[in-house]
Amino acid sequence: MIDHPNSLLLHQCLQAASDGDRQTLRALWADDIIWHVKDASPWQGEIKGPEDIFDYLADLGEVGSTGFHTEVEDVMVSNRRAAAICHSSAEMGDRAIDTSFLFIATIIDRRIQEVVTVPMDPDRVEAFWSA
Repeated sequence: MIDHPNSLLLHQCLQAASDGDRQTLRALWADDIIWHVKDASPWQGEIKGPEDIFDYLADLGEVGSTGFHTEVEDVMVSNRRAAAICHSSAEMGDRAIDTSFLFIATIIDRRIQEVVTVPMDPDRVEAFWSA
């Protein structure tokens, strides 16, 4: 892991999201956080505010029999942003997804102001959600 404050903040955010730790996420996010979902999932578009984002993350966690499992593969960091390539997998009925996403966080005053998630293989994501 890169020893940079924004890298540590990104790792904290991803771990708290994985654990369903709303208290930690709330402390890491700006009050007016916006999460942009750039894929063909049911949540495609902008999700505004902590409460709606909590609902989105809870819905993702309920997908399939095992929920979404995500692991950080690589991190890139600057004084304004932190980004990670994350590998995600899930199963839903006879469908499975196993792909990577780019997770980009804009960080202002040590809080995450904006998140953008982009699939590395959008066709695979679309096939998972549309089947």
